[in-house]
Amino acid sequence: MIKSLLAATLAVTLLAGGAHAQSSSSSTTTTTTTPVVPAPVVTTETSSQKTSSVNGVVTTTTGSTSSGTTVSPMGETTATKKSTETTTVR
Repeated sequence: MIKSLLAATLAVTLLAGGAHAQSSSSSTTTTTTTPVVPAPVVTTETSSQKTSSVNGVVTTTTGSTSSGTTVSPMGETTATKKSTETTTVR
């Protein structure tokens, strides 16, 4: 009788374990973030100077300087600077 009871208990345990093994669930969560790329920063400075000498020679000097920083989508920064100067003598 005890052997029958143990056999029945074992059978029920195996069936319950088998049913439990067949019902499983899985969950996957994926989060994607996109980096925010800042706008480029550009500064421009312009100057102009006009001078006259005693003998009537007029010299005009004009210059401008632009500088800025840009950031690529990968986060790399690039600094640029451009200077222009023009001198006119009359």
